[in-house]
Amino acid sequence: MKSVCTYCGVGCEIDAKIQDNKIVKITPVKDGISSGGELCIKGKYGFEFLNKRLNKHLISYKFIEKNANNMPFELQVRLANLKEFDENFYESPFSLAVDITAWKLKEIISNFSFHSIACIGGARTSVESAWMFQKFAREVIKTPHIDNCARVCHAPSLSGLKMSIGEGASSVDYDAIFDTEVIFIIGSNTTVAHPMVASRIIKAKKRGAKIIVVDVREIPIMKFADIKVILPLESNLLFLNAIAKELIENNLTDIDFIKKRCAKFEGYKELLLHDKYDKHFFKKLKGFEQVKEQIEEIAKLITKKTIFTWGLGVTEHIDGTESVNAISNLAMLTGNIGKIGAGVLPLRGQNNVQGACDVGCLPYYGPDYAIPEKIGEMTPDIIEEMLKGKIKAIVNMGEDILHIHPNQNKINKAFENLDFLIILEVMKNEITKKADIVFGVKSTYEKTGIYINAERRLHLSNPLIESDMPDDWEVLNEISNRLGENFSFATSEEVLNELKKEVKKI
Repeated sequence: MKSVCTYCGVGCEIDAKIQDNKIVKITPVKDGISSGGELCIKGKYGFEFLNKRLNKHLISYKFIEKNANNMPFELQVRLANLKEFDENFYESPFSLAVDITAWKLKEIISNFSFHSIACIGGARTSVESAWMFQKFAREVIKTPHIDNCARVCHAPSLSGLKMSIGEGASSVDYDAIFDTEVIFIIGSNTTVAHPMVASRIIKAKKRGAKIIVVDVREIPIMKFADIKVILPLESNLLFLNAIAKELIENNLTDIDFIKKRCAKFEGYKELLLHDKYDKHFFKKLKGFEQVKEQIEEIAKLITKKTIFTWGLGVTEHIDGTESVNAISNLAMLTGNIGKIGAGVLPLRGQNNVQGACDVGCLPYYGPDYAIPEKIGEMTPDIIEEMLKGKIKAIVNMGEDILHIHPNQNKINKAFENLDFLIILEVMKNEITKKADIVFGVKSTYEKTGIYINAERRLHLSNPLIESDMPDDWEVLNEISNRLGENFSFATSEEVLNELKKEVKKI
């Protein structure tokens, strides 16, 4: 049975062998477009997490002890349906978990406000569930606070590309790597994080492409590099702007492209030419003196057909947005936008990281990147509001915030300050340990849904095995109906048809 890999932003096509409703083997689809007919180790063997998946809905002992006496009598009576699950949780029937969730959310809204609730997550599930999640936040809860992990890891790619080329996504697909002459990689441990992209890069190298790799450390992909640059920490933006200045000073820019396709070039040029932090700055740094000469080499090389690609080594820095903008500027300066084998390619991490943004799981964009009526808080600001006691409840869908965010002491303290934490998850993890209610949901391998990978390709996930667990959107659908909405979605296709009215590119 064919479906799509659940692990990273490449979205490889997979073929699974099923026996007794279990996946026993996964192999690549030989004519797979995203995978290139291959799979990495995670794609081949990563399905084994299903042996330890959540297949129950859970309510914590602490939550029941604290809230039972305040519940309506009808709910108090039904607490007899709870069964002991482990040392921290009861096992709950789905309908009871939904009813208690709706009751508690109503109580928090009544005692505080709509804005005291925030919704976080969405890049690990389908576009149907991600769209439903932002709809749940904005229309059901009526909170503007909706965010997903694409903002944590690749928000700078979204905003940096949006401000420079008008679209916060890749301008090329993965196979364009085979048509390019130069591949410029910065801040991406590609062989580890995106193996199937790295496979293409290595094949392109064997076909004659030149490889430039830039990082703060020696990484495996560097052994294939024609130019490998080790940068000092926090110098991405300086380095990228130094290349741009080198291009301009040596007349290596594509003047025709700039005249026809670019705006504000003269102002940009003046800023760069008067910037004292250029290639000569590296000569002053012990151990990095060679970077000056490497900048000169790179500037000459990227005048050819070039794909610029980057990862979290660019975006998870304080100047991430500016650095992505600088990468995009290099592409425009050299005319490497809008032609075969040339463009910008952010290497994004999760299986629906592009799709979650496209359908509106962002505080400042609704579906199809429309500006919402109210702008919400971003996840780091939500954490601050939790610490201040202003955010009382979190609905979390498939994002282990307690694992991925820095400053663990601060994050844990913020979550301990909540009145209510609802989790929709496939597996137990750090954040489920702190949950009041955990809804076990279907994994990608168990449901039908659309995923949009990092190259903006839509993939249909087909259920490989059967599961009695609900999909994420089904949980949200039921809670919404308890909160007074009248959603009547019966299938993921019905959800998709509704979201397509708002998201024209799907």
